[in-house]
Amino acid sequence: MIIKTLIILLEILVSFIFQTTVFSHLKLADVVPDILVIVTASLGYIVGKKTGALTGFLCGLLLDCTYGSLIGLFALIYTTIGYICGFANRIYSEEDYTLPLFLIGAAEFAFSFIYYVLFYLLKGDLDFGHFSMRFLFPRVIYTVMVSIIIFRLLNLNTRLFDKLDLAAKKRKGGTTHEFKGFDAFSRKDF
Repeated sequence: MIIKTLIILLEILVSFIFQTTVFSHLKLADVVPDILVIVTASLGYIVGKKTGALTGFLCGLLLDCTYGSLIGLFALIYTTIGYICGFANRIYSEEDYTLPLFLIGAAEFAFSFIYYVLFYLLKGDLDFGHFSMRFLFPRVIYTVMVSIIIFRLLNLNTRLFDKLDLAAKKRKGGTTHEFKGFDAFSRKDF
């Protein structure tokens, strides 16, 4: 349980470091993929609503502390993204890559649109066409392209630790509940 939580925190930290260092030098069409949206949407889809929301909150808080002028704005947006993507956990399938890529693309589109409304539209910039062609669509496409690899890694990592946790519990003779991330705290049988 604690190890799984630490792994998720490590995934968030590594993703933040990659987004702010490596991918800032790998710009395509002057946009950078949003690795933190990928992690938030992916973990929400793989593990559940509460894990997605908490992951989103931590990812957003990291961005707020680094780039934001308001603490909590990105945390709120990312928390909402993680929670909404967590609803798809009910139909989760390890082999399906269509739904998670769609969720990540929709999450990035929603984030970019909210970003436009808050930082451009409210300041009087009404040229959504220019914003969408220059920033929104290239960023969504680049994020989805990168998410193919990152989602696969997150999915493998999560399933590997679930199997290791299950095997360890069987050896100890304990219960064989599969770890469901932070969502397990709300389960009655846990």
